[in-house]
Amino acid sequence: MVSYAPNVSWLFPETPFSERPKLVAQAGCRALEFGFPSHADLPALEAAVEDLGLEVVLFNQDVPVWDAANRGYLVDPKRTSEFRRTLDQGLELCQRLRAGKVMLPAGVELPGTDRDGQRECMLENLRLAAPLAAQAGVMLTLEVLNPKDNPGYFLTRLEEARQVVETLNHPGVRMQLDTYHLGLLGYDPAIEIRRHAAWIGHIQFADFPGRHEPGSGGLDFVSIRAAIEAIGYAGHIGLEYIPLQAGVRTLTWAQAEPTGKSQ
Repeated sequence: MVSYAPNVSWLFPETPFSERPKLVAQAGCRALEFGFPSHADLPALEAAVEDLGLEVVLFNQDVPVWDAANRGYLVDPKRTSEFRRTLDQGLELCQRLRAGKVMLPAGVELPGTDRDGQRECMLENLRLAAPLAAQAGVMLTLEVLNPKDNPGYFLTRLEEARQVVETLNHPGVRMQLDTYHLGLLGYDPAIEIRRHAAWIGHIQFADFPGRHEPGSGGLDFVSIRAAIEAIGYAGHIGLEYIPLQAGVRTLTWAQAEPTGKSQ
């Protein structure tokens, strides 16, 4: 059965961050995810785990300032120390929150730098990170982002992300697929989920166009959910979208699904 993890860095923006996990629980969900740790209320998330019994599924390796020059550390040889430092911080936070996955933003294309060299830098960083994460019981994910919303981002093709994961060949490093990014990039999410089944570690929902609630755009979420079930994906599906509805009403679409449940 499909189970959802609302992203509290995106949903409920009219509500203070500290109160958002309560809305997740109120909506009947048992899990959540969030974005960058430096933008989150970490004590509130600890309370969500301890007091509300919520599972923290995933968060992003920290990039405090997200702009054209700062979209992660994986592909920049000069930022290896930043990568290692924020990785260590992320793995420590996973222990505090009992979180199971960390998304590693790839970083940006560097002017005058060979793309193959940047890709090799990514692999070197992942070879360092994978055993550390595995020792902590954490999966690392690589996400393809669209360059329209994220100019300069290095990893914009599923085929390249898969090639990196296949080359690394470590069970603790997998692809992260977001339906909005796939739609904007011209992919059919249902087809790509089936095609990359063996290499998928996390899935997120948002409709395209608009990046709002599923059902607000043109993606076929019936086919997408069928593909997810067909590949036997057992993880939560993150809900990372810009809500059109306030509060728990933004999850009405999920509660109206055939299962009648949003968890």
